[in-house]
Amino acid sequence: MQLHHLSMTAIGPYAGTEVIDFTTVGRAGLFLLEGPTGSGKSTIIDAITFALYGKVAQASADVERIHSHHADPRTVPVVVLVFETQSGLYRVQRTPRFERPKSRGDGTTVQQPTIKLWRLQTPDDLEGGELLSTNIGDCDDEITRAVGLTRDQFVQTVILPQGEFATFLRARSEDKGKLLEKVFGTAFFRRVQDEIVEAGRAAQARRQSAVDEIRLAVHALAVSAGLETERRDTLEALSRTTPEALDAELAQVVDELTTRERHAGKASREAIETHKQMADMVSDARLRMQRRERLIQLQQQEHDLGRQAVTFQQLGEEVARARQARPVAGAVRTLAQSEATLKRAEAALTQARARVEPALRDRGPAALREAAAQAREVVGSLTGAIVLEGALAGRVAELARLREQLDGTRRSVESVTTELEALPRTIATHEAALTEARRLAALLDGRATEGERAKVRLEAAVEHASALARVPRAESAATEALGTLASAETSLAGLRRARIDGIAGELGLSLVDGDPCPVCGSVEHPSPAHPTLDAVTPEQIDAEESRVVRLREQATTATEALGALRSEVRELAARCEGLDVAAARAQAEAAARELAASVQARADVVAGAARVTELRDRVDTLSAEASRLGADLARGDQSVVDLDGRIAEETAVVEQARDGHPSVTARRDALVAGASRIDALVDALGQRDVAASSVAEDTAARDADLAQFGFADVAEWMAADRGAEWINAKTQEIAEFERACTQVRAGLTGPELADVQLDALFDDIEQLEALAAAAKKDMEIASNEHGSLRDQVTRTKRRVTDIREALTRNAAVIAETADAVRVGQLVAGNGDNQLNLDLAKYVLIRRFTEVLSAANTELGRFSGGRYTLEHTDAKKGNAKSGLGVRVHDMHTNQVREVGTLSGGETFYVSLSLALALAEVVRAESGGVDLGTLFVDEGFGTLDPDVLDDVMHTLEGLREGGRTVGIVSHVTELKSRLADRIEVLVKPDRTSTLRITA
Repeated sequence: MQLHHLSMTAIGPYAGTEVIDFTTVGRAGLFLLEGPTGSGKSTIIDAITFALYGKVAQASADVERIHSHHADPRTVPVVVLVFETQSGLYRVQRTPRFERPKSRGDGTTVQQPTIKLWRLQTPDDLEGGELLSTNIGDCDDEITRAVGLTRDQFVQTVILPQGEFATFLRARSEDKGKLLEKVFGTAFFRRVQDEIVEAGRAAQARRQSAVDEIRLAVHALAVSAGLETERRDTLEALSRTTPEALDAELAQVVDELTTRERHAGKASREAIETHKQMADMVSDARLRMQRRERLIQLQQQEHDLGRQAVTFQQLGEEVARARQARPVAGAVRTLAQSEATLKRAEAALTQARARVEPALRDRGPAALREAAAQAREVVGSLTGAIVLEGALAGRVAELARLREQLDGTRRSVESVTTELEALPRTIATHEAALTEARRLAALLDGRATEGERAKVRLEAAVEHASALARVPRAESAATEALGTLASAETSLAGLRRARIDGIAGELGLSLVDGDPCPVCGSVEHPSPAHPTLDAVTPEQIDAEESRVVRLREQATTATEALGALRSEVRELAARCEGLDVAAARAQAEAAARELAASVQARADVVAGAARVTELRDRVDTLSAEASRLGADLARGDQSVVDLDGRIAEETAVVEQARDGHPSVTARRDALVAGASRIDALVDALGQRDVAASSVAEDTAARDADLAQFGFADVAEWMAADRGAEWINAKTQEIAEFERACTQVRAGLTGPELADVQLDALFDDIEQLEALAAAAKKDMEIASNEHGSLRDQVTRTKRRVTDIREALTRNAAVIAETADAVRVGQLVAGNGDNQLNLDLAKYVLIRRFTEVLSAANTELGRFSGGRYTLEHTDAKKGNAKSGLGVRVHDMHTNQVREVGTLSGGETFYVSLSLALALAEVVRAESGGVDLGTLFVDEGFGTLDPDVLDDVMHTLEGLREGGRTVGIVSHVTELKSRLADRIEVLVKPDRTSTLRITA
């Protein structure tokens, strides 16, 4: 896979957009990726990994951290990568999940991750191409297929962990496993190992649970069967040691309990039979006693009923006489009602006479009706006076209202007149103010222009003061730079003179006998010159020349900056017209005040004109209002005079109609009430006459009914009369007495008591009952004991079944967990594991062996066939290792520890291991061609001579068209690698890229 182009926006420390053209920067096959620690070198690797796989290079890191916190929150973080594989040329654009401000309102909204994948024809096509998909799943599948590597494989192969291997070579034995697990990416096997071991522990736990279940079941059996502690311990020991012998012991326990239950059942049945016999004896004795008591009770009842017979005979005769009096009750009640009505009519007549005038109390109905008619005629004549009286109060109120309204009209006339007299002066004042406002408004444009000029002068004065303050520092910097340059040029001239003086010594070193001298041509060199100890070398001249060039550039930059600053000072002085900041600010503030006055005057012109127009309109309005109010005042005076005369006339009519009463209405009400009382007296006379006639008729009807039913007078009838409830109640008492007599006679003559003898002797019932109670208690004890043993046998059999089922489950658990326990022990390095290595360590050793085999091929090329690596499982102390490595030196045919390697040799070995890991992973993924590689740190500890060898080694990685990026912050590499990507940190702690190619 070859990388062509990378673009990052708002990614990591890069707040803006950064672009890397790998085709250009990697044209030589080797480039440097350098910058301070933490500046953002690894962010470039993260961006490449994120573009391809949607994750960063470090597996444990959160992908959302790739979004730059330095960028504008509205900026969309995006990575664009153009890459080429055997499947073709692609461009992928991917954005992470991030939060951005809402378009409307406050707060943020979550932007979900997106992706776009194109197929391209040329690497320079950064806009077009064939869009393959925008679905994250589809794009991830296509990229993984095209690259041929998973994310973990890509990180292992594209970024060579040379630094990690260098650390491994120097690490202690106990740390090597962690380092290799990180480099090889075998944490998966560690997780698998942990899961398998945990499964083995779970299987062991299942076995222990099954054993505990058997032990608990045996304990429950012992409790149910009531076994002694010693026998219970014996059963629990058998369940642990020889479960096959446990079944016979369980059967014996059940047989013993069954025998006890059978004997208890026999005893229970005998006790039940004894109790039944005693209960029958007590029941027979109690029955004979009850029959004797029943005979005595019936004889006593017969005696009592005989004593009540005369009383019930008299009661029967009284009930018959009451039934005979019932038909006369209706006539008696009717007469009583008529008499009550007559009394009420006479009382009402007395009251009606008392309410009328004394002169009318003794008159007859005809005279009374005539008096009532006369009163009603007078009432009819008062209707008109009542209407006038009702309206009189309203007319008086209306007169008061008209007078108040007339006073208000007079006040309004005075107010309008006063305002009309004051308006001419107000109008003249507003017209004068309007004229002044128009004058100031006319100056607005000129004052605006002057205000803008004053603002420009003020800004120029402020900038001129700032620039003038920087001039001394710039002059000092330029003077210092020029002085340093002059000193450097003097030093360079001295070095050149010394170089010329010592050139003979250098020529003397190059002379060889038989070869001509390049100066004189002689082949003999009897006394060649030798260089002195302080001879100047070409490298010193080159270094000093480079320093002079750099200082000259700095001096030029300083003088140019001073000239630019002085030009700026002159230009700003012209712009501020020679004013200082205070004078310019005073002019600007005065211009601002005048401009504000003109702006306010323009607004006042509009308002003033409107106000003058409003006042003139007000004069016309008030003049019309004064005319209208004068007319209203004349009409009001006439209305008051007319209404006052009418009220006087109507008051005289009403006073005459009152005739001494408080009001006409009161006189009418008094006349109406008198007529009504006369009518009531007439009605009371008529009702009294009707009631007297009814009493006479009802008296005759009652006397006829008394004679018909055999009663001489009312007193005799009242003595015999009873209510219907009394008659029914007494009839029921007589019937119940007769029914009781019949029942007693039937009981005395019945067969049940025929053979009862009152003087016979009886058994002692209390003694029989005591014997029966004792027999019952014995029966209950025997039954309870039998029931308890029966339940105990049932529970014990159930416990035996539980134990057998637990034994069966235990055997099944042992069979089911056999593989899990065995595999868990093997994976953990225990049990049958003869190597005593856990799975993760075994995988590391196998992978390490493969990498060592591939590393020896690279190491042989780097070291000229001198070194090979050998794997060893030698132990230090009691620790299990298996990850040891030693170096075989073919020149001396000795095997030594890697700790004896020099700095350059350590670099060879660690780089060989890193390349070997990449090759092994590449081979596992189907031989993917890797066109771009990054080599991790490891250069800071190399001396210059070793660094030369290392650089020569790295140049060999370019074979086959590979592009190699060296990730480092070592300054020495800058002079050795022309192509480089520099990460620069800005003052605001953000980063940017500077690419040199």
